[in-house]
Amino acid sequence: MAVGRKQLVRLIRLVAQLKENRYPNCSSFAAELRQLDLEENLNVACKAKTVARDIAVLKRDFDAPIAFDASQNGYYLTDHDWTFSCPQIFDDTCMLSAVLGARVAEHIFPQPLKQQIRDAVDYLLTNNNPAFLDTTQVDSLVVIPSNRAPIDADVFMPLFQAWQRHEICRISYTDSRGNDTERNFEPHALIFYDGVWYAKGFCHKRKEMRTLALPRMKSVVLSGVSFMPNPKIIATANEEGLFDHDMVSDVVVHCDDQLAKIIQTRPLHHEQEVVECLDGGCDIHVKTMTKFHLVTWVMRQCGRATILQPEECRAEVADFAQKILQSLDKN
Repeated sequence: MAVGRKQLVRLIRLVAQLKENRYPNCSSFAAELRQLDLEENLNVACKAKTVARDIAVLKRDFDAPIAFDASQNGYYLTDHDWTFSCPQIFDDTCMLSAVLGARVAEHIFPQPLKQQIRDAVDYLLTNNNPAFLDTTQVDSLVVIPSNRAPIDADVFMPLFQAWQRHEICRISYTDSRGNDTERNFEPHALIFYDGVWYAKGFCHKRKEMRTLALPRMKSVVLSGVSFMPNPKIIATANEEGLFDHDMVSDVVVHCDDQLAKIIQTRPLHHEQEVVECLDGGCDIHVKTMTKFHLVTWVMRQCGRATILQPEECRAEVADFAQKILQSLDKN
């Protein structure tokens, strides 16, 4: 069956979601395509009925082992070894995205993943000759990662494989108090945050959801026992849900005139609202965020930011400042 370019783009993105166990359904995928049109101008928006026809095409013409999971309200692959054999449609935009993505990924992943990423892009370049390479010096795209702790490949790779295969692993771990423990752990999500890799999942020792830092892992051993990914845990793999921090609401922070000029490039929160003030500064309003992030961010601004509310956070910053002064007086 002949497949047009617009449909092929939809099929590729749909297969990617199936491969990633994201359980798309016709309505959710159609909504995502509409958003892609707004963000990337891909011209792939369609109705849910069209997505249903695309799924039928994958099943009929490409032998895709697609089934529907009522509990997840979405489709999935019953056999992940299935390969979507389709024509290559790599244009200059696709190739540029692949090259730029590889440049960034090389700096946050250890070997051998780093080399695998590089090899994959090199393979694409051998079969495609994008015009941008004639004028662009790719090596001049410099990425300075914020890695604050070395990545031990002997720890990262088995953890990565456990996450990839949905396999319980045995972790030797040192907590923040220096206590060494052994625990069986289900890595439902891997997160690279603020220069550090974390795994969030279910800890059999604590019998609860936990977030473990990679630098504190001494060893990771695969068990061969599978677990079922939990969408509720995966949904908390974000800045607010990564750690079990207290949340605060209706945050207002005043920034002086100097900080107001750079608040867009050094934001307090990705959903902040900035209101200009008569003194040349600004007030930042955030509906909900973690207390830890609010307090530490304000402390890092060295007096150029002042918490107006909530009051409990004002008091916490004042307490930290007092402790700093007392420690200086002692020395």
